[in-house]
Amino acid sequence: MSFKRATLSIAIGLLFANGILAHRPEKEFDINSITYIEEEAQVDLGFDTADYLPEGFDPYTIYFDLNSVSYMEEEGLPQLEELKIYLPADFDAYADPSSVEGINYMDSSDDIEMDFETAEYLPESFNVYQRK
Repeated sequence: MSFKRATLSIAIGLLFANGILAHRPEKEFDINSITYIEEEAQVDLGFDTADYLPEGFDPYTIYFDLNSVSYMEEEGLPQLEELKIYLPADFDAYADPSSVEGINYMDSSDDIEMDFETAEYLPESFNVYQRK
């Protein structure tokens, strides 16, 4: 038992001595001295964008001063009292449903019937499942 204790004590002592005597550089490393090379990615759009810009277009020229725009003042937002006329009399947005009937559930398998024929507004060869 004493051999294990002595070995452990020596090992811990060596670790402490190593930490105390560790080499410390005289000058700290300056992270700002690292040169960062920024690579510009070339994007090929498949067409020349200059064909679609006005002649003499300069993206760095300010063509319009946004500070010259005069904004119209809007009336304030509607107050809560004004909106209450659109809600049921006993409406409480934070109330928990008291029963199962209070939960609105929409079944995805329910058929929705519309008052008009949707096919009249679609192309003749329209297929919703066909991939382009």
